[in-house]
Amino acid sequence: MFSSSSRFSSIKKTRMRSILKAILNHKRITRSRLCRELELSLSSIVKYVKALIDLGFIRETGQGISTGGRKSVYLELNPEAGVNIAVDLSLSSMDALLIDILGEEVEKYSVATYQGIQKEELLRLLDECIDTLMKRAREMKRNVFGIGIGIGGFIDPDKGISHEYLFAGGWYDVPLRQIIEEKYKRPCFLVNDANAMALMEKYYGMGVGVDHFLCVMLSEGIGMGIVVNGEIYMGSSFYAGELGHTHIAGAGGLCYCGHTGCLETVSSKQYVINLAREGLGKGVHSEILKHCDHDLEKLKMDHIITAANNGDNFARNLFTRIGTNLGSKLADVANIFNPEMIILRGELIDGNRVLFESIEREIMNLTLRPVAKSLKVLFSERQEDTRFRGIGSYILINYFYHE
Repeated sequence: MFSSSSRFSSIKKTRMRSILKAILNHKRITRSRLCRELELSLSSIVKYVKALIDLGFIRETGQGISTGGRKSVYLELNPEAGVNIAVDLSLSSMDALLIDILGEEVEKYSVATYQGIQKEELLRLLDECIDTLMKRAREMKRNVFGIGIGIGGFIDPDKGISHEYLFAGGWYDVPLRQIIEEKYKRPCFLVNDANAMALMEKYYGMGVGVDHFLCVMLSEGIGMGIVVNGEIYMGSSFYAGELGHTHIAGAGGLCYCGHTGCLETVSSKQYVINLAREGLGKGVHSEILKHCDHDLEKLKMDHIITAANNGDNFARNLFTRIGTNLGSKLADVANIFNPEMIILRGELIDGNRVLFESIEREIMNLTLRPVAKSLKVLFSERQEDTRFRGIGSYILINYFYHE
């Protein structure tokens, strides 16, 4: 269905990308509104829209309200366009999703990983995930038009190189895009995992229509996607947003990055679980024990969050302590960026009202009054995976810039 993007001029690529981003933002949009938003002539919009329809990316649907003349036709993403494979790497798992162009899950496959896993084993697991979903797509007669990989650490998304992934051993300057494309003959895209989360919020979540916001990932690591003027800000070497490796005074723990005192060492998912195990192991009375069947090896973040939301003092004190660290650091960041919104997402915060309230209180107490006055701090009441829609949207909006 999709042709190589190399035959398009740079202007045509830019215009078609802008149209796809506008449709992602609005879900349905008319040609006349595209003219106004993109400041292009109707003849230009008609030409580029026709190209995208011919390629299968978008389709015409329904009709708008008549204003006296002919009714306007809406444009939307084409659900028959095919599917992407989105893979997300984290410390404890590699999760892969077959996802359609609308961001809906088609099939999921996961494998376990661990800190210190060697490069060769991680690449083997990556092949296993992609092979499984490619096979499933063939069985469903769905075309796979792109493979996206969400990964932390130091990456160059333009060249497709993962320079450093600190959870894996021997992982240096890995030409990940080249490896994947040579084997699967599909365009491959690398995106920072926190940026993928920010893209999901921008196009599908709480950041829709917001031009300046921060999306903070609170999970096995602490990351941050930065949206400025409606675009992801990546920094001069694509390494912006490493919130977890800013420093907290008095935090002396050694981080896996090699430094001491990183925010991540006193606020990550594993840190909270370790604190809970330490306290419970010393005989602290807590509802948490009931949720993990009195087996500390089975202890999960969900158990601690449930107890805190139920009013358990031990669990609430844990999250209040973590929230103070996170909130004070985010207040500094808010004073620097003056965002409209800070969105908190991830296993540590989703559904965790106690932690949210602690973070929000600290941010609002420590930010400058003009910043706090225009700032909203948000979280999700339910746990959900936000990464894959972001990876899928990254593939879509960068498809024509793939070389």
